[in-house]
Amino acid sequence: MAQRMRTTEGGPPLSNAELDSFEHRYGLRLPPPLRDFLLATNGGRPERDLFKLQGVPGNPFGRIHFFFGLNDPVESCNLDWNLEVFRDRLPPGLLPIATTEGADKVCLSVTGQVLYWDAHARPGTASVHLLAEDLDSFLSALQSDALSPIVLES
Repeated sequence: MAQRMRTTEGGPPLSNAELDSFEHRYGLRLPPPLRDFLLATNGGRPERDLFKLQGVPGNPFGRIHFFFGLNDPVESCNLDWNLEVFRDRLPPGLLPIATTEGADKVCLSVTGQVLYWDAHARPGTASVHLLAEDLDSFLSALQSDALSPIVLES
């Protein structure tokens, strides 16, 4: 990862075998940056959670509420749960990797781009907006403010 991302409330530590099993079950390959991120954090609330959002009128910033992981005791915090629940709502080729404070999702495309999916986009308007060309760029660009979670040093 270009810049180490710290999170709180992530799931239990993951192994490569667990990620391989997830990929096999869903017939997909996780890009190396996402695998590295999951092995390091297994999701959670990021300390830098603000991102610039272009193309959504009146909403220049988004805030990540939670990155999805695997084996989290909270079902809705899991990649597989979100993949199943949003499969018919998300455009094809998108993997939801995080949720905002609302119902919107941050997704990874099959080409590795990071996209914002607007769950409440009006018919006839764009529901998907480019956030970054790749996950490392997206994570590096995240910012924090007074409302962002604080990760305490142990």
